Parts: sequence; C-alpha cells; structure tokens
Amino acid sequence: MTTEPREIGGPLTYKDLEHTPDDGNRYEVIDGALFVTPFSTYPHQEAATQLLTILNAHVRGKGLGKVFASGLIVVLDTPTGVGPDIVYISSERMRDMREDGYHGVPDLLVEVLSSKPQLDRFVKASKYASAGVAHYWIVDPKGKTLTALRLQGGRYRVVVEAGRDDTFEPELFPGLAIDLSDLWVL
Repeated sequence: MTTEPREIGGPLTYKDLEHTPDDGNRYEVIDGALFVTPFSTYPHQEAATQLLTILNAHVRGKGLGKVFASGLIVVLDTPTGVGPDIVYISSERMRDMREDGYHGVPDLLVEVLSSKPQLDRFVKASKYASAGVAHYWIVDPKGKTLTALRLQGGRYRVVVEAGRDDTFEPELFPGLAIDLSDLWVL
C-alpha cells in the first residue's frame, strides 16, 4: 500500500484501488467511478468456488492458461480496474500479467450475482464489451442460471442460457461439460 500524496477530485483510476481499505468489501473502478460491493453470500461463494474448481481443473489439465479467483485486479484501461469473480487468461495472453494484476483483455470474465446484480448485468457488461472481452458469463445463484455471452460486433449476444439442472458445454472449452446442479446451494 503506497502512502504518497495524491490529488483529490476528478475521475479515479485503477491506481486508486491501492488506497482502499482492507475491510472485506470489493472495490472496483469502472470508467473512473468507484463501486463497492459488500461481503459475498453463501450461495454466491458456493457457485463461484464450484465453477472455479471445475474450470481450473479443465484449463490446467489441458494446459490452456490460468484461471484466477476474485481478488485479481484486471486493468482494462487506466480508469478501470475490476475484480471479477473468475478470470480465465489463455497462455497466449499471460504476457500481460504483472505483479500488481492483469493489464489487458482476458479471454473470459465471470461474475456471480449477489447484492448488486444491476452492476454485473449492465455496468460491467457494457465495460467488458467496450474493452473487447470476448466471453462473459453471468451466474445467478438465486435464480440458478448461467448466461454465457459472446462479443459480436461490439455487443454481447446470449449464446447459452442454462438453468438449474442443465449441462453447460462452453464453446470456449471444447470437451468440457459442467453440470450446473453442482454450483447451487440446495
């Protein structure tokens, strides 16, 4: 954590995340605006943990790249530093990894809905699309759904909307079949 003086006012940048408190909240800066999300719920954590475990086993087993949990700062541009619930970065894109986070466009970002679903569905979706993130998944543990979006023509299009007990076979990971019932709290 740096303590050097900084100018107050004006839009924030991802560097301002260095000055946020370590209080369990998630702090993100999107296009210069600060967003704070409180502690995750049990259903949120269950879905994120199970999906991370499944993706990580597949990606590592095939040598495709790396999968990261919440806590990795993804710097999409100077005024935007986010902390998605799950980040997949292919081996080819790992060159953009730095000590302070990932500076570039990941192959996949996953957000698990919790206390601020509109942030994930609209604000982040818009930002991720404008940054060029090709694949974005939104997991809704309350509704027990997973929506897979793919960037086409600068906008996200739904490619799969899967529910409670469906098997999801992501186009990004050929040969992977995810039993969605494994993600939900009973």
